[in-house]
Amino acid sequence: MKVIRLLTVLLLASSLLPAQSLAPPPATGTITGRVILGDSHLPARMAYVTLLPASAGETGDKKPVVSTATVQTGLDGAYVMPNILPGVYYVAAIKLGYATPIPFSYVDPDDFDRAPKDVKEALAAALSPVAVAANRTSTADIVLARGAVISGTVRFDDGEPYPQAPVSLLHKDSSGKWTEYESNEGMFAMSKVGGALTDDQGNFRLTGLPAGEYLLRTTLELGGASVNSPGVDSPDEPDYRWDIYLGDSVRPRDTKTIRLKDGEQSYGNNIEIPLARLHSITGTVINFESSNPINRATVELHNADDDSSCTVTKLNPATGQFHFPYVADGTYTLKVQNASDIIPGKGDQKPIRTYADGSQSIIVKSETSGVIISVKPLPPAAASPAAQ
Repeated sequence: MKVIRLLTVLLLASSLLPAQSLAPPPATGTITGRVILGDSHLPARMAYVTLLPASAGETGDKKPVVSTATVQTGLDGAYVMPNILPGVYYVAAIKLGYATPIPFSYVDPDDFDRAPKDVKEALAAALSPVAVAANRTSTADIVLARGAVISGTVRFDDGEPYPQAPVSLLHKDSSGKWTEYESNEGMFAMSKVGGALTDDQGNFRLTGLPAGEYLLRTTLELGGASVNSPGVDSPDEPDYRWDIYLGDSVRPRDTKTIRLKDGEQSYGNNIEIPLARLHSITGTVINFESSNPINRATVELHNADDDSSCTVTKLNPATGQFHFPYVADGTYTLKVQNASDIIPGKGDQKPIRTYADGSQSIIVKSETSGVIISVKPLPPAAASPAAQ
């Protein structure tokens, strides 16, 4: 009975609150328009249209309040974005095979806010800003230009195709630096590397590319094993990745550059994975003082001459061993970081001992095992706050 009385009092009290205490929703506007394919002049059916703030910079300590939106066009190429807060926006359209003004990695409004200056300048040069006013409809029609294409195959050197191989690009920016480029296929296929996946015959096709210079690569991806046996400590094996570029190279500086003009198609870009030149590396990280294996660390493989990173793995907690299954011929540096001892089988825990970083040079020409990397124990006071 007391509960019923309390609810009655609360309901009566809420009914007596002044109407003006409930803030009215903000006044908004609408953006509408059509997306047309520039090469065929047909509607861009079921294309994606996204809204990006034209003034996404900081205002004092706060960001300006703006809308975000992504809609699809209909079969007539038309779209409508209702309930848009007043402001100035860019409206960009995305469709497979057609170029967009900026890399897809910045199409998300949150990412666009962090985009480099040259990316924002490219968008401003390609699109006209659209002003949205309260209770008004603004129009933004878009014509999509057919983008350039890079196609080819990924195969092993014995002729077997590599199906579901991730194929991705690096793009030279205005400063001459090679940066990751997310293609149309990377956005729609949700590929981990922002590119396309090969078909069952190893064929790929990257489309909708703006003119410029590109580097092409594939990635050997090995998913880590996961074993769950009740009562048995079976740690998960980590995922493994190794990049191979067009021209049989393992890093950007040694690979072949692809130069594209607007709408140009580049065929026959075939990447061959050299099985005979890929080797495994297995080793152990040990305590410098006791020579006992440690059981937690990250081990990175770097090119010896320029210190560029190649790949990374982790120790097996049960053995203290690390394993790189595929490494190309070359000279490298193995780097051990975040090394510590933990009690196996106890899950996430504080380490009982931490170590300084260590490194070891290695020349890879064949299968390599028995590599030893020694790391020195840190005194308790020198352990990092994250490790304590």
